[in-house]
Amino acid sequence: MRCGMRAWVGGPAGMAIALALLASTASAQDGGTSASSPAAGGSQYGAPIRTARPARPVARYFRLGPKPLVAPATPKIALRIEEAGASSVSARIVFMPQTESGSIVRIDLGRVPVGQRFVVTWPTGMELAPGSYRVRLHARGLRGVVLARKASTPGIATLSVRAPKPPPVPLPDPSGHVFPVGGPHTYGDGFGAPRNGYSHQGQDILATQGIPVVAPVAGAISFTDYQPKAAGYYIVEKGSDGFDYFFAHCQKDSTVVTPGMAVLAGQQLCNVGATGDATGPHLHFEAWVGGWRLDANSHPIDPLAQLRSWDTGVAAG
Repeated sequence: MRCGMRAWVGGPAGMAIALALLASTASAQDGGTSASSPAAGGSQYGAPIRTARPARPVARYFRLGPKPLVAPATPKIALRIEEAGASSVSARIVFMPQTESGSIVRIDLGRVPVGQRFVVTWPTGMELAPGSYRVRLHARGLRGVVLARKASTPGIATLSVRAPKPPPVPLPDPSGHVFPVGGPHTYGDGFGAPRNGYSHQGQDILATQGIPVVAPVAGAISFTDYQPKAAGYYIVEKGSDGFDYFFAHCQKDSTVVTPGMAVLAGQQLCNVGATGDATGPHLHFEAWVGGWRLDANSHPIDPLAQLRSWDTGVAAG
């Protein structure tokens, strides 16, 4: 045997073979990989480790009602979120207005149990202004992963909020129309101008802050309210001519009418201001057919033709 080994390794060629065998053995003992290992890796020793992507929470259902909602009622919301390996997730709901008269509303749900029907408790004192909303459910699960937006389970809904019907008020007889801004003015963005997620539903009238805003026709005041991130201080008048009129961005503390009050054409309502989502002083003016956000038949019209017919020549341009 010893003679056979010496014969086998004898000579330069035998030495090279022996050294190659030794190197191969050492590489295996040291945990090295052979040159024939697949470049893409795999389950063999020394291959790259593939980290599995964490599962994301999914909204199995997300439902709001009733539709449409009549203010000041609040929506009923039910949802169910699922995530493999999680017992709960942190969640919130965001109402994004799709109209001029809405404000962003956020509801923090805290920790929501996974795999169970969860009914949202509406926060005390929080209201949704009349308008249309796109409602998104947000959730954050294990390792901070966010809600999956699959086509079948997007966690997105819509909600329409209608204004309540105002109490009946005897309307004075029409006595003609007047322009709603009682001073020098010009025209700004018109009906249909693009906005973030919706289109402009009225006509902007640019004027100096503090100029009176007046009733264009005899009627009764339906609503007065304040939306800090939208219409600011606003007024709604039910006109005796069959239209409802919406006046937005009134100057702070300038509103001199209250809901249920009868007004005459030219009677002061507030002053031109820049409250809410406004880049400068102006009156945002809307004219509605079928009431202001009362039902599916309510809709705004382009009021520019009406405004020009009432304009008495005090326009600045």
